[in-house]
Amino acid sequence: MVTDKNNRLLPVFCLLVVSKVCNFRCKMCNMWKNRERKIDRKELTIEEIRGFVDDLKTVTTEPIFIHLIGGETLLRQDLPEIISYIKNSGFNSSITTNGYYIDEEMAKKIVQSKLTGIFLSLDGFKEETHDYLRGVKGSYRRVMEAIDLLDKYRGTGKSNRLSIGITMTMMEKNLDEIIDLVEWANHNEKINDLFLNASLQPFDCDDQKREWFKESRHSEVWPQDPARIQDILEKLALLKEKGYKICNPPEQLRLIKGYFTNPYRFIHDQKVKCPRGDLAPEVNAYGDINICFFMEPIGNIREKKFSEVWFSEKMKQAQYQINTCKKDCDIAVNCFYKIENIIDHV
Repeated sequence: MVTDKNNRLLPVFCLLVVSKVCNFRCKMCNMWKNRERKIDRKELTIEEIRGFVDDLKTVTTEPIFIHLIGGETLLRQDLPEIISYIKNSGFNSSITTNGYYIDEEMAKKIVQSKLTGIFLSLDGFKEETHDYLRGVKGSYRRVMEAIDLLDKYRGTGKSNRLSIGITMTMMEKNLDEIIDLVEWANHNEKINDLFLNASLQPFDCDDQKREWFKESRHSEVWPQDPARIQDILEKLALLKEKGYKICNPPEQLRLIKGYFTNPYRFIHDQKVKCPRGDLAPEVNAYGDINICFFMEPIGNIREKKFSEVWFSEKMKQAQYQINTCKKDCDIAVNCFYKIENIIDHV
C-alpha cells in the first residue's frame, strides 16, 4: 500500500485497455464477440491516452507499471507510439498480446518503443492444442516467430532490455501439456517469465451463471478432475520454489487448488482479500474508470480527470465496498497475492 503525504492511497499498478476488438476465437473468452461494439462507443484516441498518462503522473510517486491489454493490443496500429509516450513519461510499461501481428517490422517498433515487458499468450505445448483453443490455425507458429523476432531485436545488453514472457491459461484441454510447457519455457534462454492463469467463466459471457463450469459446453475449459489439477498445481509450486521462471508465487498456486475444488466458496474458504481496491485501477477502451469488474464505473476520463476521480468520495466508497466484499467471486484467483509480484513481474 502506497500513500501520499496526506495519507491518501495511491495506485501502484494500472491496467489500460487499449482496444476491445480481438481477431481470435478463443474457447475461454468471448471478447471477440464484443457486445459493446454493437453500440456507438468510440475507443480512446492516442491524444486522450496521452492526457490520461500525464494526469496519472500527478497521483503516483514512483515509476509504476501501466499494463496494456485488450481485446488484442496490437490491433491498434499506434500502440508503439502509446508505449513510447508511457515510457518517456517515466512509467514502466508492459503488454499482453496473442502475438499474431508481430512481424519483423512490428518487432523492431516494439523494441524501439522501450517497452519493459511483453507477455505472449501460449495455451498449448503442442501446436494443435494451442491453435484449437485459440480458434486460429497457425497462431502457434506466429507466437514462436514472435519470440524469435523480439529476441533478435532486443539485443544482448541488460540495461532496459525487453523482457519476454509467456502466459498460459490452465484448462482441461491442455492439462497434460502444462508441465512440458513450463519446462520448455524455463530452459529457453529467450523466455524471461511465465505466468499461469486459472480458467474462469469465459469473459464477456452472455449469461453469467454461478455453476457455469458444470455445463457440457465448458468441458474443454474447466478441469474435470480436481485431483488431477491439484497435483499439477503442487508440482508447479515446487518448481517455483526451485527457482523456475514462474511469476506466480507458490502461495497463489496452492490457493488455486481450493478454487478448482469449489470455485464459488474460494473467497470464503481461503479468506482471500481482493486487492483491487487498494491497488490497481483500470481504464477501459472507452475511458471508463473501474476497480471491480462487477461494479459500475467510478467515472470516465472523458468527463473528469482520473486524478479527480481517484481522490473522490465516490472512489473511497467503492474501495471500502471492495475491501469488505464477501461475494463469491472467481476473478481474484488470478491476482498476485503480493504487490511486489505485480510490480516486479518483468
